[in-house]
Amino acid sequence: MSFGRAASQLERLAIAVYPASRNARQNWVSLLSHRKTCTRSLSLSSHSVSSDRFHNGQRVPDKKLAVVHAQIHNALNSLDGSSTQQCPLEEGQVFRILDILASSARPQDLALIEKILENFSSLCGLSVVAEVHSHIIRGLLQHGNPQTLLNWLIQMRQKPGNVQPYLQHWHMFLEHCADMGHANMIQAAMPKMAYSGCPPNNRTFKILFKAMFNSGATLNDFTRAFDTIEQYTFWYDKDVANMLYSGFVKLNRLSQAKQIKKEFNQRFRNRAIKESPRLLEWEEDLALEVERHGLVSAIDLCKVLQKSGYNVHHRTLSILLRRSHHISDLEFAKTSLDLQASPSHWSIIITNAIRAGDLATALSSYAHFRSTGLPLSAPLLQPLISALCASAFRDNDDKPIDHALELYDELARAFPSSSPNAALHRGDPGFVRERSTGPDAYMYGTLLRAMGTSVDVQKYSGVAVLLLAEMEARAIPLQSPIILSSLIVIAMRCSSGVDEALEAYRRLARRHNAPRITARCYQWILNTLSQLNFGEDGSPPSIWHYFEIVKDMRLSGQAVTPAIYAQLLKRLAQLAPDAPEDMKHSLAACVRRVHDHLTLDPTITPDTLLWNQLMDSYQRVGLFAEAYRVWEILLVSENFDHASVSIILDACGFANAWPLAQRVYSRLTERSFLLNQGNWDAYVECMCRVGKLNDAVKLVCLEMGKDQKDVAPHKDTIRLLLTFATRSNQQDEVLSRIQRYLPDLWEELPAELGEFVIKPEHIMTTSQ
Repeated sequence: MSFGRAASQLERLAIAVYPASRNARQNWVSLLSHRKTCTRSLSLSSHSVSSDRFHNGQRVPDKKLAVVHAQIHNALNSLDGSSTQQCPLEEGQVFRILDILASSARPQDLALIEKILENFSSLCGLSVVAEVHSHIIRGLLQHGNPQTLLNWLIQMRQKPGNVQPYLQHWHMFLEHCADMGHANMIQAAMPKMAYSGCPPNNRTFKILFKAMFNSGATLNDFTRAFDTIEQYTFWYDKDVANMLYSGFVKLNRLSQAKQIKKEFNQRFRNRAIKESPRLLEWEEDLALEVERHGLVSAIDLCKVLQKSGYNVHHRTLSILLRRSHHISDLEFAKTSLDLQASPSHWSIIITNAIRAGDLATALSSYAHFRSTGLPLSAPLLQPLISALCASAFRDNDDKPIDHALELYDELARAFPSSSPNAALHRGDPGFVRERSTGPDAYMYGTLLRAMGTSVDVQKYSGVAVLLLAEMEARAIPLQSPIILSSLIVIAMRCSSGVDEALEAYRRLARRHNAPRITARCYQWILNTLSQLNFGEDGSPPSIWHYFEIVKDMRLSGQAVTPAIYAQLLKRLAQLAPDAPEDMKHSLAACVRRVHDHLTLDPTITPDTLLWNQLMDSYQRVGLFAEAYRVWEILLVSENFDHASVSIILDACGFANAWPLAQRVYSRLTERSFLLNQGNWDAYVECMCRVGKLNDAVKLVCLEMGKDQKDVAPHKDTIRLLLTFATRSNQQDEVLSRIQRYLPDLWEELPAELGEFVIKPEHIMTTSQ
């Protein structure tokens, strides 16, 4: 099948799945009317309200933060890398510092926390364990922004120490959300809990119900919450039933109290515990033992509990393996407790290996699983397919997609479309979603999304057609936002021009009965549109086309996030460096128009990342004055970060604005803001660009790294100095001063600096 035919057939088949009513009128949203956008000056006062919206929760006094900053930076600077060095801080001091920095939760303070974690053992002689994160989480709770805390929990595994969040950590966060009435935040966090290896339990759902009462949830809200709970491990608890009943009684809604209790009993009475009433307590003890002390200790505890009446079973093995990602753990647990492993236990091992970033081990475990003769299922293969597709995107390589399609084919052959495949398979109750045993909508969405981001989208257009036909044969409705957005992206990338791409979006997204596109899917579609390039000139993306889709996004009820603006600004900035002069003027006008949209959008709350991107885009298209005004906004609002500093210093350098660069540096010094390595390099480059080479060399030799050992001059710093020195034939003098003041670094200069480096004896002669 040719590429053109495949793309056309894909679009026709996708539209066919959404049959439009014959009598329905197709109401297309017209293109945003073209208008001339006057050059708008960015005044500080016009953004004062937006700047104030950065702050959430209580503010830590600046003096208190300044003391803590000085204390921790002095401690970090005192480290010399020696294993025998005495630790500069005591345990209580470092925990107090973490508490204060977390309570502030400014971007620079969160970055400093990670710096502390990187050097934790040297600072206080301790390892980064779960209790360390408990201190940070308590501080973030004081700050009061639930999204910041949720981000920390999600990213804990990637932070120094590689600590997975405990169930206790999650419940600290959820209790805070419940007190604030953030029931939606709790429901959004539950899948992330399960993915982190801490599936929600009965206590989690009690917290959810507490939050729902605090937020004024309706009876229908509670019944919808029951739908969510059914996907997880939940044992019938009459205390929960009484909690629901009494909650509505307190609201003087007696009839609804009776109704909710009846609904709860009907839904969950079949999950009543028929064993010892202490079963939940025993299993929570086992889960905690696995988290704190590992598999061997948990198995020992299990044997102790057996003497008290605990009977090991299928679920016991799931609890014991919740942190394991090697087959050896599975074999050891099976043998120790005389249990048989099911596909769901293998799935736990494979999924944990993927979470640990070890895809090779996961694939090896799957190969071993296939040799056991146990049956395949979607919950077992989905983590592997997802990981392979993610790898393809990360490495910009389509081979993992081909491997994922091979795994899909294995499952499709095991469950042909003619076989009964609609029955849901719950498997281990700890799974996040109810899943079919064979290919399902979630798996098709994963594969189609990977094809949408593939390197060679033409290669997969025909495959996408076949997958859609498979879905139709299996009677899987095309109601997934991921699937719809994937088809839109594939169709847009297969288009021959930007107008055709927008028309493909309209036909697919605005069909009758089309699923509602999510905010993340809109972001993907918009990013794809901004990246389309149908000519060799790298023309700027169409602002009007872009904001037509943004308008659809807003009309659909989705919040337009800062990332929607930031990704378009980033694309404009990427096109600027190599653009001819006339195109650069067009790019500058585009950046101004995007800023106009941002200024006039009352629904948007800009974050530091968005302001940074706006500042960078302005400076790259040659509008330095506008870039500097954005910097003033960030400075006054105290929400700049290290990236902000590097951007404005670069801008000053390219604009030959040395007095303003000096002002930036002095105002940062007044705030006791310590530059990082990138900031120092940006400042050095700025000095070189404005003709201050001698001052730059003096700064590198005498000041850089004087009070911060982690930002000492390095090879790239010297390379930067020499690049500018050769323009004025001053490399001999620069090298002489480097040899005199930085002898250790001089010895490490690499061979690739040979075009700059001259003979040492000549340097010494020159310097004398």
